[in-house]
Amino acid sequence: AGPAGLAAALTAARSGARVALVDEQSEAGGSLLSGTERLDDAPALQWVAAAVAELAGHPDVLHLQRTTAFGSYDDGFVLALERRTDHLGAAAPKHVSRQRVWRVRARSIVVATGAHERPVVFADNDRPGIMLAGAARTFLNRYGVLAGREAVVFTTNDSAYDAALHLHSAGVRMRAVVDARSPAPARRVEECERAGIPVLAGSVVTGTRGAGRVTHAVVGSGEEIACDLLLVSGGWNPAVHL
Repeated sequence: AGPAGLAAALTAARSGARVALVDEQSEAGGSLLSGTERLDDAPALQWVAAAVAELAGHPDVLHLQRTTAFGSYDDGFVLALERRTDHLGAAAPKHVSRQRVWRVRARSIVVATGAHERPVVFADNDRPGIMLAGAARTFLNRYGVLAGREAVVFTTNDSAYDAALHLHSAGVRMRAVVDARSPAPARRVEECERAGIPVLAGSVVTGTRGAGRVTHAVVGSGEEIACDLLLVSGGWNPAVHL
């Protein structure tokens, strides 16, 4: 039930098909929950709410949140586990099963499971305070949590610039964006320059310093940049497990 899955479900439902929309998250929206995108000149989550409401109005649409499709087998057979009351704890009604296994037989299956952000390998890359750039965006935009106060971003692609700019707007001091590419994308560099964020193109993080948590990112042959948060992004792999 991210943007691609919702669009596919809407298209199928409008054509008169019976639709099962299965999403493991607690609410629809997928990647849009972690960003500030706009769709049709409105906040993206307004589009999500409208899409969910429209699907609810189709009698032949089964919309399952908190439901993980864990297998896709021959002849369009899908197994999914719905977590019906796990999130309610002691308040869960006693007459409702905690979980339910769905057995779905479909003529067509659309896999819209998004992508996983890749980490980057370097010395001491497992210190606390080092995390994926997309995770920091999710903490900020979905949960209202700042993962740190002084940050360095190390990236091989454009997506991490969004994390840098979003955290900067939230008051985080962005010490640098370290981009392994040379040259770095001009549009992204201009955005960072307007925000006062240095961009180190053609550079890589080679290590970190810190006891207990990260305190410095080591760039290139030894330059140390003070930070309490190091965000990394090595690109994206499609989630095609099913």
